[in-house]
Amino acid sequence: MSLLSIGFSPSVFTDCPLHNHDCYEIILNKEGTGTAEIGGRKVPFSPGTIHVIPPNTPHRKRAEKGFRDLYLHTDSLRPSGAPSLLPSSSSEPLFLSDDAGRTMEGLFTILLGRSSLSRGSDVISMSLFDIVLRLIAEWSQAEPSDPVVSDVIRRISESYSDPEFEVTDALLATGYSKDHLRRRFEQVTGMTPGRYLRSVRINHARQLLKRQDLLHLSIGEVALMCGFYDPSYFCRVFRSETGVSPSAFMKDAQ
Repeated sequence: MSLLSIGFSPSVFTDCPLHNHDCYEIILNKEGTGTAEIGGRKVPFSPGTIHVIPPNTPHRKRAEKGFRDLYLHTDSLRPSGAPSLLPSSSSEPLFLSDDAGRTMEGLFTILLGRSSLSRGSDVISMSLFDIVLRLIAEWSQAEPSDPVVSDVIRRISESYSDPEFEVTDALLATGYSKDHLRRRFEQVTGMTPGRYLRSVRINHARQLLKRQDLLHLSIGEVALMCGFYDPSYFCRVFRSETGVSPSAFMKDAQ
């Protein structure tokens, strides 16, 4: 495998004309929402969308309000010591999504930084590139996921610690109706968006309470760091989710 190049859109584009490459291109959308045309197929994109485009496949992107991408070019999708992701004769693109932790975006950003320092082919860069290919191989073999639901999960993961954040904000940002998206979200996750947000906040609270020997946080501080202005309300929600109060949980953990 060879990492031929990596880059970032130098400015915001509204229309990238139809073109192709004689190598694989992996595109990670960083900003903007619109429609891509890949091999004659039209697909939506939003932040976190990943398109893996085989050689000589015509493609273009459009977004009314503009978009920016991270992208790389490679001569192979074969991770070190692993089977090829796609047969060399395949002309089918892959449509994936970054995970809630934005792992792929982080890897692309580090690779881009090292490339700008003329370290694009050093051992660390090639190891990171190998991880990119392994993640793509793993995600491509997973069960198909709903990219819109994945986008809501990403927004929740980024904002759950903000007491001002409402799950409705994440739903409306997708452009779909709240009721429609709630049904899609529950089909994928088994819970409503509100319940999912609550579980993320309480799981973070549990991690903070388990580390009180190092953090020395008050219950009010833990509540605020997990998206709750009111410590009393936080305690009620915590007890509802775990069956014990935050103080009892902290004591048991210690």
